[in-house]
Amino acid sequence: MDERGPSTGRTSAPVVDGTSRAAGAPRRFLRARPWLVDAAVSLVFTAIVVATLASEVVTGQATVTVWDVVTIAGTAIALLFRRRAPLTVLAVVVVLTTVFTFSAQSNLILAVPIALYAVAAFRSPTVAWIAGAAAFAVTIVSLLVQLPRLTADLGEPSAFDIPVALLTIAMADTVGVLLGTNTWQRAERVRALTERAEQLARERDSQAQIATLAERSRIAGEMHDIVAHSLSVMITLADGADATLERDPEGARRALGKLTETGRSALQDMHRTLSVLRESTEAAQHREPAPGHADLAGLVDRFRAAGLPVRYSVGGAPIANAALELAVYRVVQEALTNALRYASQAEHVTVTIDYGPATTTITVADDDTGTNATGSDGSGRGLIGMAERAAVFGGTVEAGPAPGGGWLVHAVLPHGGSAAEDAGGESGGSGDG
Repeated sequence: MDERGPSTGRTSAPVVDGTSRAAGAPRRFLRARPWLVDAAVSLVFTAIVVATLASEVVTGQATVTVWDVVTIAGTAIALLFRRRAPLTVLAVVVVLTTVFTFSAQSNLILAVPIALYAVAAFRSPTVAWIAGAAAFAVTIVSLLVQLPRLTADLGEPSAFDIPVALLTIAMADTVGVLLGTNTWQRAERVRALTERAEQLARERDSQAQIATLAERSRIAGEMHDIVAHSLSVMITLADGADATLERDPEGARRALGKLTETGRSALQDMHRTLSVLRESTEAAQHREPAPGHADLAGLVDRFRAAGLPVRYSVGGAPIANAALELAVYRVVQEALTNALRYASQAEHVTVTIDYGPATTTITVADDDTGTNATGSDGSGRGLIGMAERAAVFGGTVEAGPAPGGGWLVHAVLPHGGSAAEDAGGESGGSGDG
């Protein structure tokens, strides 16, 4: 595992990495060429059998027949395919070494444990134990059937020769299955770890995508609040300046000044929002705070300059919570923007903010006598944004026609406890943007 410590990682990591690479290079080479491993196993086994048989021939204990050559060659060829078809190879090996001729006098019968190892490693331990029991049963039957021939060739066996031979074969078969089971279990652990790592990677990517979508939604909400408000005010100011340019040049100049001020303020807000996407943590600590209660009066003045007859009143003491203040500011901003766009015949627009001990209540109402299209012409993003900001604090927003005419926006934002503060911290992050 690579370590990226501040001091020790740079000196120790290359040594450890180089050692692990050197140790793992042969393993990776053989893993990429399994046929080479199978060929080596077959070749080494054949060499051992041939050497054993040659020593018996030299000492006069055995003679080489054509069937011996066929059996040795067939067993060696079968072992080459132990990885692809382990059960078939086991059956072939058992037939060649125990059924056709009982080869206990040489090492040829040890091909059975090798084949059992392949069954356990490349199929499953359960299949290997069953196959091993079947192979051992065939060995016992073959030994009993061929016992007269073996007695004629090797002499009369003692009372312990047959039990010892069977015990040796059983132990060899058991070792082969156990070694194969160990290999299978290691492969299963690696597979499980690989699947777990892939699952964690997928979950990490999914969480990153969710976080990205949430961040995009948050920024889209902020951009809507900024752009919708600023453009509505700027368009109204531009129309007013154009209408009064000839009869009231001074008033038109003031409107143009407000237009410029609103544009710069919007540009500053947009810069602050978009800078969150690329700034460092240190830079984030020095960026300007989000708008709050202290900026509400200036917000109302901009709408008044745009021609909206706003009456503004505040009750109670503001709550020292930047996230809550930002939510209040955005709700008032969106409600006044809607009034500016749709309440063209309104004579009065009232903004009332009541900072209570447990909740902050915001009421924005107009007395427009025309058709208020807030709920029909717009995209609805503004109302959704207000509802989402209130929901962060467990609050609600109601918007619709007022009983006496006009349009009413009523928002309740609970000050809340720890849950609201946690949510508020998240909302505050969006406002800082």
